[in-house]
Amino acid sequence: MESQLDRLDMQILSALQISNQTSAQELADRVPLSPSAIQRRIRQYRTTGVITADVSVLNPKLTGGHISVVLLIQLAQQGPARVAEVRSRLSRSPYVQVVMEIAGGYDLMCITMFDNIESFNTFADIEIAADPCVARFETMLVRRRVKFGATLPLWNAI
Repeated sequence: MESQLDRLDMQILSALQISNQTSAQELADRVPLSPSAIQRRIRQYRTTGVITADVSVLNPKLTGGHISVVLLIQLAQQGPARVAEVRSRLSRSPYVQVVMEIAGGYDLMCITMFDNIESFNTFADIEIAADPCVARFETMLVRRRVKFGATLPLWNAI
C-alpha cells in the first residue's frame, strides 16, 4: 500500500490527519493538484483502506470528571488463540481506547477511561481479574493527558 503513495499523497494525508474536514480547495492551496484530483485521491484512499475511518475526536472534558488508567496485562496462557480472545474482548469494551500487544514482562497494554474509580474497579474486577487467562495486571493512573492522538508520521511528505 505504501509503495503506491507518492509525495503528493503524503502531503494530502498529512493534512487530513490534522483535520479530515479540510476541503479539497484548501488542500489544493497547499498541494499542486486541482480540487477534483484531490477528491479522486481521497476517494481512492478510502476505497483501498489507506484511510480506515473518519472520526471526530471529542474533548474529554465533555463528560465532566473522568480518570484515565493504563493497564499492563500479563497473560497466564500464551497461545495465539487465547491472546486474540483477550485482545478482542478488550477491544470491544467502551472503556478501552487503545489495546496493544507489547514485548517484555507484560503481553498487553491498554489505555482506558472511566467516569470514576468505582467504574474502573468494577471493570478491573470483572474484565481483568476474573479472566483465567490473566496471570497479573498492573494499573497506572494518568495524572495529566499531555498529548493524545492517532496521527502517523509521514516522513515522505517533506
